[in-house]
Amino acid sequence: MHNLVVSLGVPILLLLVGCASQPYPSLPSDSPGFSGTGRELDPVAPSEQVGGKAPGTESSFAAPVSQEVTPPPPDPAALPGANKRQLDIRLATQRFNYFEDDQLVWTGPISSGTAEHPTPRGSFLVRSKDINKRSGSYTNYFDQPTPMPYSLQFSGPYFVHEGYVTGRPESHGCVRLRHEDAKFVYSRMHIGDRIVVAD
Repeated sequence: MHNLVVSLGVPILLLLVGCASQPYPSLPSDSPGFSGTGRELDPVAPSEQVGGKAPGTESSFAAPVSQEVTPPPPDPAALPGANKRQLDIRLATQRFNYFEDDQLVWTGPISSGTAEHPTPRGSFLVRSKDINKRSGSYTNYFDQPTPMPYSLQFSGPYFVHEGYVTGRPESHGCVRLRHEDAKFVYSRMHIGDRIVVAD
């Protein structure tokens, strides 16, 4: 009976955590990356790159991404105010870079839209924020609107939001960030701030 409960519980949990309902691989421990100093433009040192190749190459997408953010993002309340905030989404490397006053503050992996459901490219402004957004298009295992916490709307039905991140294109066009990353970016960005989506 216990094995039945466990085997039924895992698929249900996986179906609740993102835009698209897909089976996901098991997760290893987080790979080394950004040190959190707020000044590094290359978030992965050459010695820490997957398979000795730079991020953005096919082999860098091979290793699953831990959903635990280590080290955690800076405390949003401890950071000084900023006159300019910008979130850059890099589709080729499946990473985000968050800047304040042209200084890199935080970076991390993403999952963007697939080739069938691409994330729109371009320069956008945050149109709305919703900490408890629910999808108007997709449902979860319980046939309820899929949760999209910490959502930043940037173009029509496209949002940056918390979701399951694999470091590969996996969504229906939204940009997924891990929980702590999404919470941090959401807390710092304002309506009208710039989101740039590019290769």
